[in-house]
Amino acid sequence: FIMDDETQQFYFMEMNTRLQVEHPVTEMVTDTDLVQWQLEVAAGNRLPKLQNEIQCTGHAFEARIYAENPENGFLPDTGRLIHLATPQPSADVRVETGVQSGDAISVYYDPMIAKLVVRGEDRQAALRVLRKTLGEYEVVGLHTNIGFLKRLAESPDFIAGKVETGFIDKHLDELFPAAAEPSPESVVQAALAYIIDSNTKAALSTHGGLASPWAAIDSFRLNAFGTQTAEIACGDRQYSVAVSVAHFGAYCVRVSDGSGDMIAEYDSVHPQWDPLPGGVGSTSAGGRLHALLNGRLCAANVVFNDKDASITIFDQGQMAVFKAPTPQFIDDAAAAGPGSVTAPMSCKIVQVLVEAGAEVEQDAPLVVLEAMKMEHVIKAPKAGKVVDIYYKVGDLVEEGKSLVGFEEE
Repeated sequence: FIMDDETQQFYFMEMNTRLQVEHPVTEMVTDTDLVQWQLEVAAGNRLPKLQNEIQCTGHAFEARIYAENPENGFLPDTGRLIHLATPQPSADVRVETGVQSGDAISVYYDPMIAKLVVRGEDRQAALRVLRKTLGEYEVVGLHTNIGFLKRLAESPDFIAGKVETGFIDKHLDELFPAAAEPSPESVVQAALAYIIDSNTKAALSTHGGLASPWAAIDSFRLNAFGTQTAEIACGDRQYSVAVSVAHFGAYCVRVSDGSGDMIAEYDSVHPQWDPLPGGVGSTSAGGRLHALLNGRLCAANVVFNDKDASITIFDQGQMAVFKAPTPQFIDDAAAAGPGSVTAPMSCKIVQVLVEAGAEVEQDAPLVVLEAMKMEHVIKAPKAGKVVDIYYKVGDLVEEGKSLVGFEEE
C-alpha cells in the first residue's frame, strides 16, 4: 500500500507472494521464523501457529547497510572491505550479512553489506537501540550510508513518526550537513597511530625487527628531547601534530592548524598501542589506541588503508577519516587530465558512444556505465573534441579514473 500524505488515503500497489527483505521486522515482533514456516508448508505440514495465536510485542526497525555514497546521489560504491566490524547480536539486535573484512563488493550484485534489525518495547526504545548499534558499525574501504542512517534516526520528525516519501527532500539540510570539523582528540589519535605505525614499518623493513636500539626511531636522543611531527589532513583541513618525548613512555602533543596556530595541547600523554594482524595487502591493518588526553581516557579503533593513505578513527560511535601525506610525484601521476571525464563510481563499461577525434556538443552521451544493475550515461561537460578513449566495452573501472580525454572548444 501507499498513502497520500495530504488526503490520508491508502492505495493498493502490489502483492508479492514471497518473503520480503523486511521480513525480519515481522519475526522480531512476533518471535517467529518465517523461513522455517515456508519449509514446513512446502513439506506439507501445517503452519506452526494460527493467526489468532500470533502475539505482537514491541517495535522493530530494519536498516539496510549499503555500499553507497549518500553525498553523491546515493550512487553505489564497489571495492574491497578493508575493515568491517558489526554490532554484537543479541535478543534485540540481529545482523544479517554475507561478507566480512577482505571481501569485495562487486558491480555484479546489489551493494547491500548487511541488514541491521533491532527491537525495543516501543518505537522510541527501538530507535535508541538503532542509534546505538549504528554507532557500533565500522566500515573502511567503501562509502556507506551508515552516517546518513544515523542522522535519519536522530531527526526529530523521524522520531515523531512524520515520515513519508518526500522526507529526504524536505530535510536536506538536516540529513546532509556540512562536514564537521574533527575533534582535537581525533586529530591526536590519528597522528599518534600514524607515527607509531610509520616507526614500526620503518624498523621492520630496515632491521627486520625491533630489538636493536638503532631501529627505534621514536625520537630518542642522548641528553635531549626529540620531536616527531605528523602532517595529516581531514577533508580540506590541514593539521600539524608535534609529538615530543617528555620522559620515558610519556609525550607532549601539540596540535596546530594549517595556518600554524596551536589549537590544542596535551601533556604527559601515555599512548598504548595494540596492533591488529596485517590487513588486506598491508603490513598493518591498524590497532586499538588507548591514551589519556587532558583527563579523558580515549580508546579508539584505528584502521589504515594503504590504497588511499587514509587513517580512520572510530571513537565512541564517531568516525573521522584523515589522510597521511602523499608524495607529490604520486599525486601528479594520479591526477586526471584537465579535460578528462572520470568515472563517478566503480563500474563496468557497457557502451562507448564516441570515437577519438569526434566533435561533440555539450551533454552529448559519451559512455554508458553499469553498476549495481543500473546503467548511467556519462555526458560531455561542454562542447569540444574527444581526444582519447581509455577503456573498451566490458572493462571494469575504478571510481575517479579517466574515461575519455576531452578537449574543450
